[in-house]
Amino acid sequence: MIRLTATAAAALFPAGCASFSPDGGFDRVTELTKERAGQTPTYQRSAQDADNARARVDELLKQPLSAETAVEVAFLNNRGLQASLNSLGIAESELVRAGRLANPLFSFGRMREGHGIVEIERSVVFNVLGLLTMPVAQNVERRRFEQTQLRRQATPSAWQWKPAGPSTALSQLRKR
Repeated sequence: MIRLTATAAAALFPAGCASFSPDGGFDRVTELTKERAGQTPTYQRSAQDADNARARVDELLKQPLSAETAVEVAFLNNRGLQASLNSLGIAESELVRAGRLANPLFSFGRMREGHGIVEIERSVVFNVLGLLTMPVAQNVERRRFEQTQLRRQATPSAWQWKPAGPSTALSQLRKR
């Protein structure tokens, strides 16, 4: 019984090591966006962040727009971008879930047999197949998370923003 308990504890210990990153994977997206667009998007996680972004957009729109400020307005004011960035949290949660085992089941039973004999049954059940396939599942989910980060870098194709054509305001500003 002691061996079984020690084996179960050793198997469950690595499952507690998977955890969420402080930024939810957003830092990598920021790096990629900075390389491609020259600016970084803001991730509006709360109502306060959204209010700050609206105030900043209002402030920027009071001045004549340059290419840089137009990109900043697009980053701040694009709901599609914010929705796209929210998918990072979902992808990261799947990665963390892949690194954890399902909770073990413990059961105790007591049976009385004839002649006053009491039999106590104890069992610990956990997902052995999940334990064996955990490294593969983690690698698959890690790759999916990285793909999500690459897809969510703030470029027009990442947030479903399609310019109407070469006469859009942004392309006009870039020609100046």
